[in-house]
Amino acid sequence: MIQNGTDVSFAAKCIREGGLVAFPTETVYGLGADALNPQAVARIFEVKQRPTFDPLIVHISEIYQLEMLFDDLISPLVNKITEAFWPGPLTIVHRKSIKVPDIVTSGLNTVAVRMPSHPVALELIRLAQTPVAAPSANRFGQLSPTKPEHVLKQLSGIDYLLTGNQKMVGIESTVISIEDDQCFLLRPGAISLSDIQKVVPCVYFNQSKKGKDLPSPGLLKSHYSPNKPLYILKQDIHSLPLDSGLILHHKADLPTNAPNIIYTSGNRSQIEIAANLFTALHTMEDDPTISQIYIEPVEEFGLGIAIMDRIKKAAFRYTGHCE
Repeated sequence: MIQNGTDVSFAAKCIREGGLVAFPTETVYGLGADALNPQAVARIFEVKQRPTFDPLIVHISEIYQLEMLFDDLISPLVNKITEAFWPGPLTIVHRKSIKVPDIVTSGLNTVAVRMPSHPVALELIRLAQTPVAAPSANRFGQLSPTKPEHVLKQLSGIDYLLTGNQKMVGIESTVISIEDDQCFLLRPGAISLSDIQKVVPCVYFNQSKKGKDLPSPGLLKSHYSPNKPLYILKQDIHSLPLDSGLILHHKADLPTNAPNIIYTSGNRSQIEIAANLFTALHTMEDDPTISQIYIEPVEEFGLGIAIMDRIKKAAFRYTGHCE
C-alpha cells in the first residue's frame, strides 16, 4: 500500500533521498524524482514502464534554477515567455546544461522545463531544494491522473503520494521549443497558441522529429488511452450498444434509451471539458458494465485544440488513425 497524505516536508525529504513522490500540479498528477540524480530518475522509467526514448519534463520553483538546467546561451525569448506564463502550464524546451543527466532528456541536447503554479507542487520543489523531473503519474500510455485514486490504481513502488485539493486544469502543459530566436509549438495544452502569439507573434508548428528522437513528451500518436476501446462519436447516439459509455459535453438534450452517460460540461465550456475529461474516462474505464466508450468531439479552437489532441491520441490505439 502506497503511503499518502499532505505532508509536504516528508515528500521533499523523499525526493532529496532519491525517492519517488506522486504530487499534484495544476495540470495532472506528476511522478517526481530529483532531476539531478540519475538513479532516482531511472526509477521513474521503471515504475511507469516508460520507454527511455521519451524525455521527461523538469519542474522548478524559482527562475534562477534555469541557470543549472539551460546552457549559458539562453535565448532572449525564454525571458519573454517565462515573464508572461510562469508559474503556469507551459513547458519550454531549450538547449540543456551539462548538469542535466542524459536519462532525463533521453540523450538529447535539449531539456524540457516548467514552473508549475500549483501551491503544493511549488512548495514540494522548494523544500526538496532541487529541480524535480516529473512525467504524469500513470502507467505509460494510459489515462493521465487527475485524482489520487487514479495514481493508486495504476502505479506501485512509489515512496509517497502527496495529495492536494486545489482545482486542476485537467490536461497536460503546453510545450514549446525555443531555438535561438525561433519558437515552435510541440504540444498543445492549457495555454493556447493564440495566447503565446500575443507574446511571440511568430510561432511555428510542431517540429518534432521522426523516429524515436522525441524532443518532448506527449508526441506519440497513441497516448492517454483507457483500457477499453474508445471511439470519437460519429453515429446517432440512439444506435449505440447498450453496454457503451457515452461522454458528452452539453446537457441540453437527454437521449432516449441512452447508454451510460457522463457530461463533462453543462454548456460545452472548454475549461470544464478539459478539467473533467480524464476523470470521465477513468470512471468509464472502471465501470464493469461498460465495454466500449464513445466521446463527443470538441470544436478545435482555443483550448479545444488541446482537448482534441488528447482525445485523438486516446482513441488512436483503437481506431489506428487520427480522425
